[in-house]
Amino acid sequence: MIQQMNLFNTAPEKSGYRLDYMEIYNWGTFDKEIYRISPQGCNSLLTGANASGKSTLVDALLTLLVPLKRKRFYNQSSGAEKKGARTEESYVLGYYGTQQEEGGSGTTTMKLRNKENRSVLLASFCNASQKVITLFQVRYFSGQELKVVYGIAKTKLEIKTDFAKLDPRGEWRKRLEKHYNANSVKKVIDFCNGPSEYASQICLLFNMRSENALTLFNQIVGVKVLDDLDHFIRHHMLDEQSAETQYIELRNNFQNLMEAKNNIDKVKEQIKLLEPINETAKQLQHVDLEIHQLKQEKEMAACWFAARIVQLSKEKMTLNEIEHRKQAEKICQLEQERQEETNKRSNLQLDIEQDEGSRQIKELTNRIRQNIQERDKRREKFDDYNKLALDLNLPENLSKEEFEENQKKAETEYRRQQQVQEDLSEELRKEKNAAETTETLINECIKRVQELIKNKNNISGRVSEIRDEILKYTGATAEEIPFVGELIRVKENELEWEASIERILHHFALRLIVPDKYYQQVNEYVNSHNLNGRIVYQHYEGFTSLKEMERGETGENRLLQKIEFKVGNRYTDWIEYEVCRRYNYACVDNLTEFNTYPEKAVTREGLIKSVENKHEKDDRKEVRSRDNYVLGWDNRDKISYLRSEVHKLQQEQQDNLKKINAIKKRETDCKRQTQNWYKLLTEFKNYESIDWMSCAKTIQKDEEEKKKLETKNNKTKVLQEELEATDKKIKELNVSIAKANEQIGRLKLEQETLSTLLQKNQEFINRAGDKDTYMLEQQHPELLDIPLEQLEGKRTDFQSSINESLKNKNETKDSLKSKIRKLAYAVKRPAKELTEKYKDWLSDVNSLPDPEHTELIEEYQNFYNRLKEEDLMSYEKKFNQYLQETIYHKVNSYKIFFERWEGTICKAIDHLNLSLKRIVFNKDQGTYIQLTAIKRPDAEAKDFYNLLRQAIPNLHEVDATIDGRQHHFEAHIAPFMKKLENEPWRTRVSDVRSWFTYRAEEFYQATGKKYKTYESMGQLSGGEKAQLTYTILGSAIAYQFGFTSSGLESSFRFIAIDEAFKAQDEDKARYLLELCNQLHLQLLVVTPSDNIHIVENYISFVHYVERKGNTSVLYNMPILEYKDEYKKLYNHD
Repeated sequence: MIQQMNLFNTAPEKSGYRLDYMEIYNWGTFDKEIYRISPQGCNSLLTGANASGKSTLVDALLTLLVPLKRKRFYNQSSGAEKKGARTEESYVLGYYGTQQEEGGSGTTTMKLRNKENRSVLLASFCNASQKVITLFQVRYFSGQELKVVYGIAKTKLEIKTDFAKLDPRGEWRKRLEKHYNANSVKKVIDFCNGPSEYASQICLLFNMRSENALTLFNQIVGVKVLDDLDHFIRHHMLDEQSAETQYIELRNNFQNLMEAKNNIDKVKEQIKLLEPINETAKQLQHVDLEIHQLKQEKEMAACWFAARIVQLSKEKMTLNEIEHRKQAEKICQLEQERQEETNKRSNLQLDIEQDEGSRQIKELTNRIRQNIQERDKRREKFDDYNKLALDLNLPENLSKEEFEENQKKAETEYRRQQQVQEDLSEELRKEKNAAETTETLINECIKRVQELIKNKNNISGRVSEIRDEILKYTGATAEEIPFVGELIRVKENELEWEASIERILHHFALRLIVPDKYYQQVNEYVNSHNLNGRIVYQHYEGFTSLKEMERGETGENRLLQKIEFKVGNRYTDWIEYEVCRRYNYACVDNLTEFNTYPEKAVTREGLIKSVENKHEKDDRKEVRSRDNYVLGWDNRDKISYLRSEVHKLQQEQQDNLKKINAIKKRETDCKRQTQNWYKLLTEFKNYESIDWMSCAKTIQKDEEEKKKLETKNNKTKVLQEELEATDKKIKELNVSIAKANEQIGRLKLEQETLSTLLQKNQEFINRAGDKDTYMLEQQHPELLDIPLEQLEGKRTDFQSSINESLKNKNETKDSLKSKIRKLAYAVKRPAKELTEKYKDWLSDVNSLPDPEHTELIEEYQNFYNRLKEEDLMSYEKKFNQYLQETIYHKVNSYKIFFERWEGTICKAIDHLNLSLKRIVFNKDQGTYIQLTAIKRPDAEAKDFYNLLRQAIPNLHEVDATIDGRQHHFEAHIAPFMKKLENEPWRTRVSDVRSWFTYRAEEFYQATGKKYKTYESMGQLSGGEKAQLTYTILGSAIAYQFGFTSSGLESSFRFIAIDEAFKAQDEDKARYLLELCNQLHLQLLVVTPSDNIHIVENYISFVHYVERKGNTSVLYNMPILEYKDEYKKLYNHD
């Protein structure tokens, strides 16, 4: 129950715990001595120059009172950008500055102490009843880790007497406990286990509402105008309640229900996985039966076909024996006829050979045959010669004299073509070299364009690459180490002089400018590396004098007037000075004017007269080309020129390629002609090799003579015809005898085959035994019509068909077994998500056989039937019982927790408003401030509350159906609990404080009517913001520090404010001081000496901090003494 408080009915000396003194040892720049501030429960001032150590003392207070680092911010007066620079480690080691490392670019942190030192902080608070609470902390390093000892004592402690002998083994703790706790019933001194316990003990001993009070103390130290009133009220003025604890309790009960639900889901999941196993097992049994039937049919068919083959083989062998005898008799008769014809043929040959005419005809026939072969050979070679002659533009079908003339010409042409071929090879080589040169030039131009685009200037090539290497080594930029040429360019109206100016300034333009900052590094790099090129650089040490330039030559025709320098560059003055001193040539229009200058003159054509009568004109292409220009910080013209050059070179490259292709074609034609001339010389050495006509004439003559002989001798012709008829008859008889022998051979072979077939099948029948094949003939009557020669094939086909069916069935069986194994493994060794979700799954299936033993699949079927018929019903009954008896009540309790928290927030706002009503906010208007909380939950919070409300069932509705309770659980409770598992979302929506929007309203004290409403701090002026901030903070302090009528002596009444008046006017600063006075708060004000006049009438003591060298010192004195000293110093000055 929140007690009403009255802020204004107590005297300061009776109001709560106040700071009596604070001591520090080895903290920040306070080194090796014990320093103490002693306000003795009164308001006091901590002052000193900037960086003297004031914030170091304030941070010591923060460390003692706000032990959690995440809720504490050091050095708050310096601004947010510097807060992270100070840490407990930096304070313990005494960091006081940084130092540049010798010979390097890094810095070293300077510190007063090493890690062997100890640091002690101590603050003692006392109330009007002289009750004392002393907070202390000891810090030391263990290795590289900073250790902290937290302690609280109910008596006064001092560093000098109680912490003088700090040892690494911790004996000092034992001594303290023995000294203060040995003779006391209750512990006087107590050590805490870490910062969280320490913070809880502080809140308990000082009667603070919560640890938010410590966070508020941290915020007050660096009091700033509130930017977000709503956020401050929500997080610093209203207590957070343990919604997470309520959630954990609900979750634990939900988990019990989920175990029952989990069992239902598990059994359903197991049934789901086992059901296809049961169905597949039934399919497997059916396939096994079909395989058994096919095997029986296969055995029956094998026996039937063997018996049928035996029967038909015997019949066929009998027929073959009869046919064999017929063929043997036929052969005897044919051989006798053949012998008679052979005798007749011998007699005819003898008659023909004894005739002279016949002998001559035979000789002519042989000679004609030989001449025909020679004629065809020469004719083929003659055709080849004519093809070559046509290709070489020589006459065809030539005479012997023409042939010999052609051979002489071939020898001459062959030598000439060889020379032409050599000339073409040389011409091709030159063109290829030219192509390679053009390709190199194109690549170089493209590379230079890329470099120019990258560097944004006209300087490219190796000198630019060296500069890039130097920049990479030094870490400098191109602007810091430029080429001189990057900072000079020829004026637009003087471009006619560009070529001459480029010649004069070319080498100077390629000089690097190296500032002093990078000079040593550049020297190191250049000296230690092979540059593979040349670089010139100028050490730039600054430039201030322009006297020499002032005395330099002037005039419109001078080079200096025709160029301009990059504006705003640090090196421009020096470059202009150098150009004026060394390169300010006279730019003349003709030689007459040129001759009037003793030195330093140049013509448009590029004739240069330098010092000591030296004249020079360089018209080399690489010098005259714009490609070689280096001046200017804009290289667009040079890039355009180079791209034009690339285009020209690419055109040259195309023309060159055409020439190369033409030469290659000529070279190919030349090679072919050379080869043809060579072939003519080597393959056709004499005319006779192609003279086929002489052979043709000889053949014609012999055929005419043969015809005459055959006409004269008619007897020979008759004998010859009779001989031919006899030869024909003998051939016919030989064919008939061969056919008969072939038939006998076939019959013998067939008999052997049939014998083997019969024996093999008979043996099979003997082995197989008698089989009833009646059913097979009834099912397949067409088998009886199959002849023997097709029976073996049919048997193969029939058996193949059965085998194919068996194969398919076995494959089906294997597939089903594989499927069963896979399905069984899914049960026996389920997916990881199943075993993680259902922890006892593996123990449930442990007794089931290994999935590889598919013959034992029936056990899986039995397990499936038990789950479906027994276990599922049992788990569903248990789930519904627990859902009805427990979970509904717990969800409703969770909802009531948030409803009560809403009520607590409203009561807290009312409680704060009682305090605010007594604080005069605006004296002129006579007003006070009130806070309002308007319930405006965001979309997420609304969603949360709706889900929570829907999770509580209407029992009448859910009991109206059989599965109503389970449906409600799945539709509302389970999704709600699942959503709550999202911790970031749960944290956001379960903080009831965020369901409300908070604002401040200003009322007239006299009438109670509303004057203003403050929803946003942005609508207020600076002074109004400050005043509203202080008022709200006062209310927050009273609320969080526990200012109640029953806890006046035990409440915490001390705050520190670090440099709060720098940005505020004096009226608002005094408002803050008066407000603290009304709240009876002891103040430690931290401010520079120039703001003391604001607070001097409100303080009793001054703590003055001074910096001496690298360390700080502290002086304490009453305010009156400080004023006297300050006046003496001021009057003396």
